Amino acid sequence: MTKYFSAFLLWTVSYSVIAVSVVDDEQNTIELSKPAQRVITLAPSLTEMIYSFGAEDKLVATVQFSNFPEAAKSKPQIGNYERFIMERLLSYKPDLVIAWSSANNRQQLTQLEKLNIPVYRSEPRELTDISRTIKNLGILTGFEQEANQVAKSFNQRLRRLQEDNKDKTELNAFYQVWHQPVYTINGQHVISKVMKLCKLRNVFSDAMIIAPKVTVESVIKHNPDVIIASGMASAQPEWLDKWRQWPTINAVEQSNLFFIHPDLIQRQSPRILDAAEIMCKQADEARTKLKTKY
Repeated sequence: MTKYFSAFLLWTVSYSVIAVSVVDDEQNTIELSKPAQRVITLAPSLTEMIYSFGAEDKLVATVQFSNFPEAAKSKPQIGNYERFIMERLLSYKPDLVIAWSSANNRQQLTQLEKLNIPVYRSEPRELTDISRTIKNLGILTGFEQEANQVAKSFNQRLRRLQEDNKDKTELNAFYQVWHQPVYTINGQHVISKVMKLCKLRNVFSDAMIIAPKVTVESVIKHNPDVIIASGMASAQPEWLDKWRQWPTINAVEQSNLFFIHPDLIQRQSPRILDAAEIMCKQADEARTKLKTKY
C-alpha cells in the first residue's frame, strides 16, 4: 500500500511541476498541462524571442520576414503576420501559438481559440514588457531558467541606458514610419518609449491612435530638432532627404536626419535595445550640433 501511495504522490508532484500558466498582454490566462512542444510564432519579433533563450527546436513554423537569427530562415512559413494560411498552420498541430495582438488577424486568432489551440497574445507597450514576455514564453516552453537570464540581461542593459541618459537635455523629435502617406507613432507605442529613454520628446505623442497619419504641414509646425526614419528596408530611405525642402525645420537646418534599421527599431524583440543605443547616440550628435549653433 505504501509503495503504491508513494508512486501516486510522485506522479502528483511531477504533474504539478510541469503544468504551466501565465497571463498574456490582453490579460488572458494561458494554461498548459505541460510545456508546449510544438510552437508557432506569428511575428518576426516573437520568433527572435524564442531563439533568444534557446527554445528554437520547439518552433515548428513561423511567418514571413522571420530572418533573425540566420537559422530562423530555415523554419517553415505559414503566411505573413497580417494573415496566415489556416490550413497550413493546423497541419503543424501546434500546442501553442504566439501572436502579435495588434497586427495579426483577430478573426483568425479567435478561430484558433475555438479550436482549443492556446494563443498567447503579445503587445508590448513598455520596454519592460519585452523582458516580461520573454519570461512568460520561457515558462510556456519549459525554458524558464534560460528565459529569465535573457530577461535579466535585457533589464540590466535597459537600466544602464536609463542611467546614461537621465540628465541629458530633451529634444523634440519626429519618428517617421513611412512617407506616402506620412505615418508616425503616438506616445503609447513602444518606439516612443525608446525615444523617451534617449530624452527625445515625440512631437506626436498626443495623437489619438497608435500609428497616425500626419501631414507635412503638421511636421513643419512642430519643428522637430531631430527626424528619425526607419522605412521597410535595410538602407536609409530616399524619402528621408526630402525633408531638406524645408530648411526652416530645426532638424533640417542642423542636418539631424537619421536612420535606424527597421528590423531593430520596429520589432519588439531584445534587439530593440540595439536600436535604443543607436538612437541615443544620434540624439547626442544632435545636441552637439545645437550647442555649436548657440
